[in-house]
Amino acid sequence: MDPVLFQGLVKEWLTLAFMFTFFAWVMYVAATTIRRRQQNAMQRHLLDKFSSAKDFADFVQSPAGQKYVMSFSDAVSSPRNSIINSVKTGIVLIFLGSGVLGGAGVGPTHISSVFFILGNVLVCVGVGFLVSALVAHFMVKKMGSGEKV
Repeated sequence: MDPVLFQGLVKEWLTLAFMFTFFAWVMYVAATTIRRRQQNAMQRHLLDKFSSAKDFADFVQSPAGQKYVMSFSDAVSSPRNSIINSVKTGIVLIFLGSGVLGGAGVGPTHISSVFFILGNVLVCVGVGFLVSALVAHFMVKKMGSGEKV
């Protein structure tokens, strides 16, 4: 096969991979934003239902209220959720960086070098998130947080 033709095909496939990665990242960010807005709206609606502090205190003391409050503390302080979020962020950044690196061979040289630098930075940040999650996982295991990770 002609090396020039092969190189052109590789550039086209890498550009396609970059585009799919970028659109996947945009969809991920949009879905995360929508989910957070829905959770905030639900929590705001629930809090608006209470007409007085006594009603809210009674709700918090009930088993359902305690379960509701514990869901906040689990989401905020759980080492498992923190590690999972770091892994998810790292994977997304690695794929985004790989896609940008794929687009680095397309276009004028000065634009190509910017894509190359940006792609490398994104891949390194993604790997950093994964390493951070790995270290956090081992630290939680060593400290024995009481929660199974």
